[in-house]
Amino acid sequence: MRSSLFAAIAAVAIASPALGSTYLAHSSFDVDHDDWRVKDTLNGNVTYFTPGWDPTGGVPTGNLAFADVTPGGYIFEAPDQFHGDFSSAVGNGGVFFDWKADMIMDGRRPAVYFWRDGVRLIGVGETGLAPGTWHHIDLVFDMSVDWKIDYGSGAQTATLTELAWVLSDVQDMNITGETWTGIQETTWLDNPTIYGRVPAPGALALLLGAGLAARRRRRD
Repeated sequence: MRSSLFAAIAAVAIASPALGSTYLAHSSFDVDHDDWRVKDTLNGNVTYFTPGWDPTGGVPTGNLAFADVTPGGYIFEAPDQFHGDFSSAVGNGGVFFDWKADMIMDGRRPAVYFWRDGVRLIGVGETGLAPGTWHHIDLVFDMSVDWKIDYGSGAQTATLTELAWVLSDVQDMNITGETWTGIQETTWLDNPTIYGRVPAPGALALLLGAGLAARRRRRD
Protein backbone atom coordinates (compact mmCIF):
# COMPACT_ATOMS: atom_id res chain seq x y z
CA MET A 1 0.00 0.00 0.00
CA ARG A 2 3.01 2.24 -0.09
CA SER A 3 2.04 3.38 -3.58
CA SER A 4 -1.13 4.93 -2.15
CA LEU A 5 0.90 6.95 0.32
CA PHE A 6 3.36 8.06 -2.34
CA ALA A 7 0.51 9.02 -4.65
CA ALA A 8 -1.09 11.07 -1.89
CA ILE A 9 2.18 12.86 -1.17
CA ALA A 10 2.62 13.62 -4.87
CA ALA A 11 -0.91 14.97 -5.04
CA VAL A 12 -0.21 17.28 -2.11
CA ALA A 13 2.95 18.57 -3.77
CA ILE A 14 1.07 19.35 -6.98
CA ALA A 15 -2.18 20.65 -5.51
CA SER A 16 -0.85 23.00 -2.85
CA PRO A 17 2.33 24.87 -1.91
CA ALA A 18 4.36 22.31 0.01
CA LEU A 19 6.62 24.81 1.71
CA GLY A 20 6.14 28.03 3.66
CA SER A 21 8.71 30.11 5.49
CA THR A 22 9.32 30.98 9.10
CA TYR A 23 11.48 33.89 10.19
CA LEU A 24 14.43 32.88 12.36
CA ALA A 25 15.60 36.51 12.64
CA HIS A 26 13.89 39.56 11.16
CA SER A 27 13.87 43.36 11.31
CA SER A 28 10.99 45.18 9.62
CA PHE A 29 12.11 48.68 10.72
CA ASP A 30 8.44 49.64 10.94
CA VAL A 31 8.89 51.14 14.44
CA ASP A 32 12.58 52.05 14.78
CA HIS A 33 16.09 50.99 13.72
CA ASP A 34 15.83 47.80 15.82
CA ASP A 35 19.36 48.18 17.26
CA TRP A 36 21.08 48.01 13.89
CA ARG A 37 24.13 50.23 13.56
CA VAL A 38 26.66 51.29 10.94
CA LYS A 39 30.30 50.28 11.24
CA ASP A 40 32.74 52.53 9.38
CA THR A 41 36.39 51.54 8.98
CA LEU A 42 39.04 54.06 7.92
CA ASN A 43 42.74 53.14 7.98
CA GLY A 44 42.01 50.37 10.47
CA ASN A 45 40.09 52.66 12.81
CA VAL A 46 36.49 51.66 13.50
CA THR A 47 33.70 54.12 14.25
CA TYR A 48 30.06 53.24 14.92
CA PHE A 49 27.06 55.32 13.89
CA THR A 50 23.32 55.05 14.35
CA PRO A 51 21.68 54.89 10.92
CA GLY A 52 18.82 57.18 10.04
CA TRP A 53 15.31 55.76 10.31
CA ASP A 54 12.39 56.75 8.11
CA PRO A 55 8.85 55.45 8.81
CA THR A 56 7.94 55.69 5.12
CA GLY A 57 9.48 54.98 1.74
CA GLY A 58 10.71 51.45 2.44
CA VAL A 59 9.33 48.05 1.46
CA PRO A 60 6.64 48.93 2.25
CA THR A 61 7.16 51.38 5.15
CA GLY A 62 9.98 51.88 7.67
CA ASN A 63 13.62 51.59 6.56
CA LEU A 64 17.18 52.56 7.43
CA ALA A 65 19.38 55.03 5.58
CA PHE A 66 22.99 56.10 5.99
CA ALA A 67 24.87 58.83 4.14
CA ASP A 68 28.60 58.16 3.85
CA VAL A 69 30.70 60.33 6.20
CA THR A 70 34.32 59.19 5.70
CA PRO A 71 36.58 58.00 2.84
CA GLY A 72 36.58 54.57 4.49
CA GLY A 73 34.15 51.71 3.97
CA TYR A 74 30.95 51.10 5.92
CA ILE A 75 28.54 48.24 6.50
CA PHE A 76 25.21 47.77 8.29
CA GLU A 77 25.79 45.64 11.40
CA ALA A 78 23.03 43.37 12.71
CA PRO A 79 21.93 43.16 16.37
CA ASP A 80 22.03 40.11 18.64
CA GLN A 81 18.90 38.45 17.24
CA PHE A 82 20.93 37.70 14.09
CA HIS A 83 23.60 35.89 16.13
CA GLY A 84 23.47 32.21 17.07
CA ASP A 85 22.72 28.86 15.49
CA PHE A 86 20.98 29.02 12.09
CA SER A 87 22.24 25.65 10.83
CA SER A 88 18.63 24.40 10.60
CA ALA A 89 18.23 26.65 7.56
CA VAL A 90 21.11 25.07 5.61
CA GLY A 91 19.53 23.47 2.54
CA ASN A 92 16.22 24.60 3.95
CA GLY A 93 16.19 28.39 3.98
CA GLY A 94 18.31 31.46 3.40
CA VAL A 95 18.71 35.18 3.98
CA PHE A 96 17.02 38.09 2.22
CA PHE A 97 16.95 41.87 2.45
CA ASP A 98 15.78 44.89 0.49
CA TRP A 99 18.53 47.32 -0.48
CA LYS A 100 18.96 50.60 -2.35
CA ALA A 101 21.81 53.02 -3.09
CA ASP A 102 21.74 56.36 -4.87
CA MET A 103 25.15 55.68 -6.46
CA ILE A 104 26.63 52.28 -7.38
CA MET A 105 30.15 52.05 -8.76
CA ASP A 106 30.72 49.54 -11.57
CA GLY A 107 31.26 46.07 -10.15
CA ARG A 108 29.89 46.89 -6.69
CA ARG A 109 27.25 44.47 -5.45
CA PRO A 110 25.13 44.17 -2.33
CA ALA A 111 26.41 41.40 -0.11
CA VAL A 112 25.80 39.73 3.25
CA TYR A 113 28.61 38.62 5.55
CA PHE A 114 28.39 36.07 8.35
CA TRP A 115 31.26 35.79 10.83
CA ARG A 116 32.43 32.98 13.10
CA ASP A 117 35.76 32.93 14.97
CA GLY A 118 37.28 35.45 12.57
CA VAL A 119 36.14 33.48 9.50
CA ARG A 120 33.90 35.31 7.04
CA LEU A 121 31.16 33.71 4.89
CA ILE A 122 30.13 35.90 1.96
CA GLY A 123 27.05 35.87 -0.27
CA VAL A 124 26.67 38.49 -2.99
CA GLY A 125 23.80 39.78 -5.11
CA GLU A 126 23.76 40.59 -8.80
CA THR A 127 25.93 43.12 -10.58
CA GLY A 128 24.59 46.00 -12.63
CA LEU A 129 21.80 46.98 -10.24
CA ALA A 130 20.15 50.30 -11.03
CA PRO A 131 20.74 53.09 -8.49
CA GLY A 132 17.87 54.85 -6.76
CA THR A 133 15.51 51.88 -6.66
CA TRP A 134 14.85 49.07 -4.20
CA HIS A 135 16.29 45.63 -4.97
CA HIS A 136 15.26 42.40 -3.24
CA ILE A 137 18.27 40.18 -2.52
CA ASP A 138 17.52 36.54 -1.60
CA LEU A 139 20.39 34.10 -1.07
CA VAL A 140 19.54 30.50 -0.19
CA PHE A 141 21.78 28.46 2.08
CA ASP A 142 22.88 25.84 -0.42
CA MET A 143 25.36 25.37 -3.26
CA SER A 144 23.12 27.00 -5.87
CA VAL A 145 24.56 30.26 -4.50
CA ASP A 146 28.27 30.96 -4.97
CA TRP A 147 29.04 31.33 -1.28
CA LYS A 148 32.62 32.34 -0.50
CA ILE A 149 34.60 31.76 2.67
CA ASP A 150 37.56 33.79 3.85
CA TYR A 151 39.88 32.49 6.57
CA GLY A 152 41.95 35.67 6.36
CA SER A 153 44.00 34.93 3.26
CA GLY A 154 41.42 35.63 0.57
CA ALA A 155 37.95 34.40 -0.36
CA GLN A 156 37.45 30.99 -1.95
CA THR A 157 34.39 28.91 -2.79
CA ALA A 158 32.74 27.56 0.35
CA THR A 159 31.71 23.94 0.77
CA LEU A 160 28.36 22.95 2.24
CA THR A 161 30.21 21.81 5.37
CA GLU A 162 31.84 25.23 5.73
CA LEU A 163 28.50 26.95 5.14
CA ALA A 164 26.91 24.87 7.91
CA TRP A 165 29.88 25.43 10.24
CA VAL A 166 29.66 29.23 10.07
CA LEU A 167 25.86 29.29 10.29
CA SER A 168 25.86 27.02 13.36
CA ASP A 169 27.42 29.84 15.42
CA VAL A 170 26.97 33.23 13.77
CA GLN A 171 28.79 35.85 15.83
CA ASP A 172 28.19 38.81 13.54
CA MET A 173 26.19 39.60 10.40
CA ASN A 174 26.80 42.56 8.10
CA ILE A 175 25.20 43.93 4.94
CA THR A 176 26.88 46.13 2.33
CA GLY A 177 26.74 49.86 2.81
CA GLU A 178 29.66 51.29 0.84
CA THR A 179 28.98 51.45 -2.91
CA TRP A 180 31.27 54.26 -4.06
CA THR A 181 34.87 55.24 -3.36
CA GLY A 182 35.03 58.47 -1.38
CA ILE A 183 32.36 60.34 0.57
CA GLN A 184 29.55 60.19 -1.95
CA GLU A 185 26.66 57.79 -1.53
CA THR A 186 23.64 57.06 0.62
CA THR A 187 22.49 53.48 1.16
CA TRP A 188 19.10 52.22 2.37
CA LEU A 189 18.20 48.88 4.00
CA ASP A 190 14.90 47.16 4.79
CA ASN A 191 13.59 43.75 5.90
CA PRO A 192 16.82 41.85 6.66
CA THR A 193 15.66 38.31 7.40
CA ILE A 194 17.10 34.86 8.04
CA TYR A 195 14.42 32.31 7.24
CA GLY A 196 13.75 28.60 7.22
CA ARG A 197 11.22 26.69 5.18
CA VAL A 198 8.51 24.63 6.87
CA PRO A 199 5.65 22.54 5.46
CA ALA A 200 2.52 24.63 5.08
CA PRO A 201 -0.30 23.65 7.51
CA GLY A 202 -2.52 22.40 4.68
CA ALA A 203 0.25 20.23 3.31
CA LEU A 204 0.96 18.80 6.75
CA ALA A 205 -2.69 17.92 7.26
CA LEU A 206 -2.95 16.20 3.90
CA LEU A 207 0.26 14.26 4.44
CA LEU A 208 -0.92 13.15 7.87
CA GLY A 209 -4.25 12.08 6.42
CA ALA A 210 -2.52 10.15 3.66
CA GLY A 211 -0.34 8.37 6.20
CA LEU A 212 -3.31 7.39 8.36
CA ALA A 213 -5.24 6.15 5.34
CA ALA A 214 -2.31 4.01 4.24
CA ARG A 215 -2.01 2.49 7.72
CA ARG A 216 -5.72 1.63 7.77
CA ARG A 217 -5.40 -0.08 4.37
CA ARG A 218 -2.48 -2.17 5.60
CA ARG A 219 -4.50 -3.26 8.63
CA ASP A 220 -7.45 -4.18 6.43
